[in-house]
Amino acid sequence: MRSEHALLSHHHRITIPVLVGASLVATLAGPAAASPVGTVSPAKVKPGQTVSLTLAGCGDPSEGGRAEGALVGNGTTKRSPIGIVDLKPMASGTLAGTAAIVPDARPGAAQIYLACGSDPDTVVTVDVAITG
Repeated sequence: MRSEHALLSHHHRITIPVLVGASLVATLAGPAAASPVGTVSPAKVKPGQTVSLTLAGCGDPSEGGRAEGALVGNGTTKRSPIGIVDLKPMASGTLAGTAAIVPDARPGAAQIYLACGSDPDTVVTVDVAITG
């Protein structure tokens, strides 16, 4: 029993300074930036239906943003389930836009990609269910 206590005491002596050091580094680095969060409403739609898109948490909402569906392929620039849509800044600091689900969207799960103009390399993916 005594050797276990010695190991535990030794473990605490190592862990506490490491944790304090990690906290100090985190404090000096500042708070982590929040990742943008996107939504699509309604999340269950039919081809041709209009959806509302929002993107919150952009570093500079005044730069707007963009939403788009995946490229369909076959040498075209066509996208599904939506085309390319600009997201405009709202008074709340959230970006918003509307998009029509393409008429030939296939039933099932589809993804819409959203990005802030101020950070175009951070892409948020939202799911939408396409019904028949």
